[in-house]
Amino acid sequence: MIRILFVCTGNIFRSRFAEEVFNHLCKTKNVNATAFSAGLQVGKYRQRKMYKPALIELKLLEIIPSRSDEDSIHINDIDINIYDQIICMDGQEHKPMVDSNQFLSSYAIQYWDIVDMPKVSSQISLPKCYKKVDELVKQLH
Repeated sequence: MIRILFVCTGNIFRSRFAEEVFNHLCKTKNVNATAFSAGLQVGKYRQRKMYKPALIELKLLEIIPSRSDEDSIHINDIDINIYDQIICMDGQEHKPMVDSNQFLSSYAIQYWDIVDMPKVSSQISLPKCYKKVDELVKQLH
């Protein structure tokens, strides 16, 4: 079983969307992999559940989220040693956060370029995220 960890800032939007899409695609394509997600700055946000634009996009994709009612999780509160791959959603935004977290200094982390709102609309960022996740699942298949 391959384990992927998707990471964003608050664990309410991009990483949660990627987690749900990845798990759905792996299930439908019979890929022996699973994903989870976490955030780098969870405590800075009042919103702790999955953000509404991500839920709307998942509904349009006919994906029923498995963790939509769960609160966001800080990356320091999980065992990241169990993951085969760690992917931060936006290198420009997240690399400085990773670099400042001593807990993460020894891990190989991949960075994507899924920019958050309000800099980029969810109508652009979520389809781009879907495409990146789909490419990852195809690589694993």
